Amino acid sequence: MWYLWRARTAVILDVPEPGDRVSRYFDLFLIALIVVNVGAVILESVGELRVQWGGVFFLIETVSLVIFSLEYLARVWSIVDNKWREEYRDPVWGRLRYMRSPLAVIDLLAVAPFWLGMIFPMDLRFLRVVRLLRVLKLTRYSAAMNLLFEVLREEARVIGAAMFIVLVMLIAAASATYLAEHEAQPDAFASIPQALWWAIITVTTVGYGDVVPVTPVGKVMGSIVGFIGVGMVALPDGIMASGFSSALHRRRNSLRREMASVLEDGVLDAEDRARIAVRAAALNLSEDEVADMLRDKIARGLACVELCPHCGKPLAVGTSRAAKDM
Repeated sequence: MWYLWRARTAVILDVPEPGDRVSRYFDLFLIALIVVNVGAVILESVGELRVQWGGVFFLIETVSLVIFSLEYLARVWSIVDNKWREEYRDPVWGRLRYMRSPLAVIDLLAVAPFWLGMIFPMDLRFLRVVRLLRVLKLTRYSAAMNLLFEVLREEARVIGAAMFIVLVMLIAAASATYLAEHEAQPDAFASIPQALWWAIITVTTVGYGDVVPVTPVGKVMGSIVGFIGVGMVALPDGIMASGFSSALHRRRNSLRREMASVLEDGVLDAEDRARIAVRAAALNLSEDEVADMLRDKIARGLACVELCPHCGKPLAVGTSRAAKDM
């Protein structure tokens, strides 16, 4: 019996079945709890409010900590029944693999410092700041943030190479500027690390103006670094934009393959629609995108008979009525 509860827990915590109100309401509850918790942490930093509402803040923190801890344990326990993640099926290695995933690490960071604080002495100010990490739990419910994590993971090598080039340029610019400006400004350019601060501010085009070169060679270096910096800082942006586009194409293609598999028999019943909807939710694709893809599949000549969800009899032959309505 317990495995049925585990499978149900996996559905509630991860990708819900279409029309599953329990899963939807649970997600909304967790989102509201995260928002309230982060708001309480921010307000608690105000001394007057901390004195006046200390008991309320403590109650919010205690309740949130217990719920977030139970949520984390439930996710680790039920992840083996996640129907869309084959890599987590093994009862031991699957759970360990899940615990290393970015979202699981965020969930752990949201609660671990406080359980550790009960065992080891820790700075309370540090604990208060760490509590703000719970806002990262909202990324689980944000399609944009999930897509961002996916792009960062896939483009990590390219972004790393670009950042390495920027780092080399920063060190070279800081070293050259230090040699040019050290004698003229021994305080502002006392060392290469101090010159590196100026190089970073110049490359990123922030330009605080607290340190500026005054020698002709230093000004030339500043001009070169400024021009090159405009392009080098924009390079990761281009990589990310390209990665976003590629990731969206892959997700849509994945759903198209799922649709092709579902429509192989030329029949579109309620179970097929539910399967497509769950897959789309796992890929964070909107209902409009799903409708367009399904319409495109049928428009390309894929015969489809839609079955009535009540009696199971065919509703239409050829282009389904549901596809027309989409």
